[in-house]
Amino acid sequence: MAETREPLTPHALGAMGEVRAEQYLAGLGWQILEHNYKACEAEIDLIALDGRCVVFVEVKVRNHSRMAARETVTLAKQKRISKGALQYLRRKGMMDRQARFDVIEIQDGHLSHIRDAFPYRGRAF
Repeated sequence: MAETREPLTPHALGAMGEVRAEQYLAGLGWQILEHNYKACEAEIDLIALDGRCVVFVEVKVRNHSRMAARETVTLAKQKRISKGALQYLRRKGMMDRQARFDVIEIQDGHLSHIRDAFPYRGRAF
């Protein structure tokens, strides 16, 4: 008798995507600093070091969708991530480091890494 599987919940699908993204970044030689960092009104999926650059990574997973996953990183979300990133850099004493915002998109199983996906969208510091 064939076994039927329940479809993954959005949360489970996202968690699997984050694990895959982390493995991908580790394979590039990046150091993973944080997972699901919560700050202000933001949750930053991954924070990593690419050399001396602190990279704030948003992971987006979509299956069978016409909309690209990266399109779901709205301006409002970019602002929240920027605010959380600034708080992280201040708390960790890393304000002297270069930083950037990347998006890892996993769409129908295919991983795409978008470096410098959006600029800092917060108040001047």
